[in-house]
Amino acid sequence: MTYPPPYVFEPAKGETHTHTIILLHGRSSTAEDFARDLFSLNTSRITRNLPFHFPTWKWVFPDAGTRWCTPFKEERSAWFDTFSLDDLRERQDLQVDGLREGIRLVQKIIEEEVGILGGNAEKVILGGFSQGSATALWSLFTGAAMMKGNLGAFVGLSAWMPFAKEAKEVVERPTSSSTMKAENLGNVFADIIGIVPLVSARAMQTCLQIPVYLGHGTDDALISVKNCHELSSIFAAIGAKTETREYVGADREGHWIKAPEQVDDIVGFLTRIFGEARDKGAE
Repeated sequence: MTYPPPYVFEPAKGETHTHTIILLHGRSSTAEDFARDLFSLNTSRITRNLPFHFPTWKWVFPDAGTRWCTPFKEERSAWFDTFSLDDLRERQDLQVDGLREGIRLVQKIIEEEVGILGGNAEKVILGGFSQGSATALWSLFTGAAMMKGNLGAFVGLSAWMPFAKEAKEVVERPTSSSTMKAENLGNVFADIIGIVPLVSARAMQTCLQIPVYLGHGTDDALISVKNCHELSSIFAAIGAKTETREYVGADREGHWIKAPEQVDDIVGFLTRIFGEARDKGAE
């Protein structure tokens, strides 16, 4: 599949580019729409959005383009097809082609950004919203996101993951070490989409021990918060440092980012890791 170019928001004028954050939009959105919607949200200091707090960061929003969406019986913007909105595990075979294509796009963008940042993968952050987060998660668990080294962090917003049941079965095996769990997870996901494992077992285990933020609405009417708990347990089993937060009262029937509380938490999470946030008191 040929993807549209990503929407890119460059660092503030006069600032040197130090980090890149790559965020994938949800279904029925686009890269530019997601970026504009995200940047319209402020922290608890009014008029202070995410780029304000990280003036040296580049924001890259990949675009899924359009594909057939079975629930709607039409072409829509989506990373992969799904059979049912009510049961995301039904007919998961429909998700495979989009996942295979999507992780390759993420891999390409990450490799480009790591090169721009002098080969330092730890200055690249990956994440996404809803179906975009699903594709980003698969990029992690197959190793596609880590071909150039450990990423700096992962940000999951209203996240869910295809084949989560299979992932839980892997990481809940009581006789497996965290290294073996990470290796098996990568192998299972590679088998599902028909690719060879992309990184070694040791590299997989090391790369997946990255800081992870998962934020989800308890009243999300589209994607249950149970998905957040499921993901948190998977990350914990392989040794990742996971920060899980729940919110009430977000727009879009709870299936969105809660401002200002969640935006504050995202800034706090990224600041604790990278120490790059602009002083909240600065004007």
